[in-house]
Amino acid sequence: MSTVISSLRPGRTIHPYPLLNEIVERYGVSRSEAHEGIHDFLGQIVDIDGEEAVILGQEPIQPHLLRDNPRDLDVDYWVTITDEAAETIREAWAADADSDGE
Repeated sequence: MSTVISSLRPGRTIHPYPLLNEIVERYGVSRSEAHEGIHDFLGQIVDIDGEEAVILGQEPIQPHLLRDNPRDLDVDYWVTITDEAAETIREAWAADADSDGE
């Protein structure tokens, strides 16, 4: 199985996705803070396990933009990660919240 998140593009609209909503609701953080945190933890996982073991693929959120302008570098993507990576991100958020509460 897999989990889909949106790509990290600072200063851009954050497209909603289930893991983002879960973190926002569970920890009472902003969407921006949750999204950046998810990507921070994802980056750590990729550093340890390698991108090919964690990121299964990506596809443009609005594919018609690439058809209309195929050289556009300003494209947001849905990024598919393993469920194991998503669970590790959840655990990292939980551990971070526990350490803040001490």
